[in-house]
Amino acid sequence: MARRWLAGLLVLMAAGSVYVSGTVLERRAAARERSNQLLYLPNGRHLKVASLGQATVLADMIYIWAIQYYSEYERADRFRYVEHVFGEVITELDPHYVDAYWLGALILIVEAGELERGLALLDQGFAANPDKWILPYLAGWECWLAGQPGRAADYFDAAAATPGAPPTVRRMRAGMVSRAGDLETALALWNEILEDPGSDPTSRAIAERKVLDLRVQTDLRELRAAIERFRFENSRFPGSLEELQKRGYIRGVPRHPDDRDYDYDPRSGKVSAPEGRVLGESA
Repeated sequence: MARRWLAGLLVLMAAGSVYVSGTVLERRAAARERSNQLLYLPNGRHLKVASLGQATVLADMIYIWAIQYYSEYERADRFRYVEHVFGEVITELDPHYVDAYWLGALILIVEAGELERGLALLDQGFAANPDKWILPYLAGWECWLAGQPGRAADYFDAAAATPGAPPTVRRMRAGMVSRAGDLETALALWNEILEDPGSDPTSRAIAERKVLDLRVQTDLRELRAAIERFRFENSRFPGSLEELQKRGYIRGVPRHPDDRDYDYDPRSGKVSAPEGRVLGESA
């Protein structure tokens, strides 16, 4: 008899377990289906009509809903319709919802690995909010991280031209131009910061160092190019930097910003900054 009661109890427990598990799975499936409805929302223009004048409130609600949806990392489809949710629903309800552009771009670039799609969303946000320097600034950072300094410089340029942009943006622009290899333009930009009476002390101090460094780099690049042309045309290295000037390969022999001569070895054709100086030696 005891064995029968025990067997019956085990059957009841198993049945209960199956029932509870099934109920939990059904609830999870229902929740997932409700969450998936986020992907099929009509665009913000239509929702704005239905919001009865509460478009910004509805945008906030959908934004929170979207955060919950995209935080579920096990979803295989979590990157679908990102542009629709953030670029056509939330931001059409509220075109000035800067955080929505930023978060949508972050999901696309960092998690989905879609740089172009993310930049397009930031571009959309800046077009709708031309007073928000943060949007092209964020785009510039993402381009820099993607190894595109020239493109990053263009975004930082747009950010720097926006009223209210902090001094950091101008410095980032000049730095990216330098990294892109345009040393002359970078030098001009750092000189602008250095000579601008409105520059803060930190920016001016950084600009002073950068100007010195870039002067050395541009001098060395010019000298090395002239030495290489001389060697190609004369089958030897010039005997001195002054010979380069006399033979018309350079207009004049540049001097280091410390008012010292650059070091030159006529046997190897190597030119470098004066010994003991770090600036420009690796240029």
